[in-house]
Amino acid sequence: MNKLLYTSLLVGFCLLTACSNNDTSIDYRTDYDFSKLKTFHMLPVDDSVYQNPKVSEIEVARIGKLMKQELAKRYTESTEDNADFMVRYFLVLEDRMKVENYNASFGMYRGGYGYHYGIQSPQIKNTYYQQGSVIVDILEPESHDVIWRGSTEGRVKDQLSPEQRDERVSGYLMRLFDKFPPR
Repeated sequence: MNKLLYTSLLVGFCLLTACSNNDTSIDYRTDYDFSKLKTFHMLPVDDSVYQNPKVSEIEVARIGKLMKQELAKRYTESTEDNADFMVRYFLVLEDRMKVENYNASFGMYRGGYGYHYGIQSPQIKNTYYQQGSVIVDILEPESHDVIWRGSTEGRVKDQLSPEQRDERVSGYLMRLFDKFPPR
């Protein structure tokens, strides 16, 4: 019975690990005291974000709204003069290509030193897609030095409804801000 229990737990752990999404990364100043952070202020989006015509103002506004909601769960929004930290973010879109190779073969095959008959035909499939990244900087209010940086990325899915986009972006931001402040 114990063997079955341990095997079940191992299989469950492996499945959970396989399903986990490693789409976030962070970096931060180790000498900074993050425990004193209580209030935040969102800085306006830099105009350089809109230099890429594929970046949608609607999507940038959605990300800003959902980011503010996620931060408001743990911190109080404040004015720029009274905030303990500032938040700025960027949206980056990149064209990517995924190459898949399928080897299709048919015919006779004989092992050992004999002859090998048949045809092998490699099939290559290229899939083009857009990868979106949200980069978030947490800044010290006086010097505007970056004290924490996080990024999250995922494949852009154009066919989603606005509600589905909200839900998807919210999930990405929640996973990102689970790592802020660093523990």
